[in-house]
Amino acid sequence: MIAALITAIAQNLGLLLIVLALVTTTVKVRRTIAAGRSPDLAYVLWGELLFYFIGIGYAYTGLLHAYAQPLAAGSIGWIPSPFEYELGWMEIPLAVVALMSLWRGFEFRLATTIIFVVFALAAAAQHVQEILRVHNYEPGNAGWILWIGDIAMPIVVLVCALMSAARRDTE
Repeated sequence: MIAALITAIAQNLGLLLIVLALVTTTVKVRRTIAAGRSPDLAYVLWGELLFYFIGIGYAYTGLLHAYAQPLAAGSIGWIPSPFEYELGWMEIPLAVVALMSLWRGFEFRLATTIIFVVFALAAAAQHVQEILRVHNYEPGNAGWILWIGDIAMPIVVLVCALMSAARRDTE
């Protein structure tokens, strides 16, 4: 029972982190409204998604790719290779800057977002190629990680950034 719960959490950590980002966004926006100020929902959500989904999530996946290669590669339908270590050490520093971006302001968030969007959409293209070329439908290649993590999240984060920039320009 406990092992099954831990496995379910580990396999769906990214989704849980998105929910956590939504919950913390709601709390922060409600506090801002209660204080009599107008919240910037896009900016708050942007920061929370960067912190939780990219910061914590990519730290987790980066460590898995770097140090638990059979587990990480197997979930994608690949065999372990030195590439996994390299991928992990791309994800870990991205996680670090995403964690830092919650407190570092608009430009830092934007730089983090650009790196994330390019990386995630390139990963999505690779996953789709694997689906089309070798019919790789493993959960780590064709599951929620593709549709939510590598396609939807870059779009959502980028839209939050653009909305925040537009609001900044009008203030």
